Amino acid sequence: MSAAPITVVGAGAIGGFVGARLLAAGEEVRFVEANEAHAAAMRKDGLRVTGAESLHVRADVALPAEVEGELSVVLLAVKARDTAAALRTIAPRLSPEGCIVSLQNGLEEYRIAATVGTERTVGASLTFGGHYVGPGEIAYGGPASFHVGELSGAVTPRVERLAELLSAAHPAEVTGRIFGHLWGKTALGAYYFATALVDADIREILLRDEALPLLGTLVAEVARVAAAEGVACEPVDRFDPGAFLRRDEAGMQASWDAQRRYWAGLQATRTGVWRDLWVHRRPTELREILVPVSERAHTRGVEVPLLERLIDLVRAAEAGRLPEGWSALEEIANASPARP
Repeated sequence: MSAAPITVVGAGAIGGFVGARLLAAGEEVRFVEANEAHAAAMRKDGLRVTGAESLHVRADVALPAEVEGELSVVLLAVKARDTAAALRTIAPRLSPEGCIVSLQNGLEEYRIAATVGTERTVGASLTFGGHYVGPGEIAYGGPASFHVGELSGAVTPRVERLAELLSAAHPAEVTGRIFGHLWGKTALGAYYFATALVDADIREILLRDEALPLLGTLVAEVARVAAAEGVACEPVDRFDPGAFLRRDEAGMQASWDAQRRYWAGLQATRTGVWRDLWVHRRPTELREILVPVSERAHTRGVEVPLLERLIDLVRAAEAGRLPEGWSALEEIANASPARP
């Protein structure tokens, strides 16, 4: 796409996998990685991808303070909580014709565009994943969906070239409704946050019929905020947040069936949120994913009682004040009697 190298900021599960696949396809890639141990291991022994795919590539990697020169195509793959720090490195070096493609969770495209401009921001919504294993190694969870789009909704030659480029890593589709995909994934993410409070695999939780109305209500609350923002949520791997907003019984059942099939096809059994809370014992992306939805809900006058209770409980879990267990779902359910 460009004579300049592709810069991947964040060599964790997503950035590491995409960058490794691009390298294997013959693209020139340089990583920017803030984790010094991970960067050192990549420099010494390369980057290993394990899990659903095995890959080993030699990697050009720099710490943020070592980044020099003008940047053209930047794939931003840091945790949403690290977006601001990453932009301080990227923004001053981004070329006038360059762009940042967000490969992140949440609605980070709004923040990125506020910093570098809408015309230099490209949205992406992806549902494949994995996790960081240790210095120099990441695990890939398996294929899913990948959409790329201009924030304006226009289908431009640039976004078509980007989709072609990114398809070397994972099949990518161009969309004119990228915000629909981003909000749809955020609605899905609300229920993922709730499951992260429970000591059980997603597959087990999805078999508990008594849990589904609560989880569906969380999805509907986020979809309602999106609608107030003028955005219709797009389905995510056949999971349709709009069905929960419409209280479409057949659509909701089909969505839960789609989620069961999705998780059955993955090596992963729990979410990255769960890993943050109970394995790494570190803050989640709550403040960057769900809190902005709550803030937009207040601005639009949309009530989201279950979402607000979920946010309180995740904060308590982050602070070590909430034990892992099914009782957390009961506490969320008690925030409101209204469920889809």
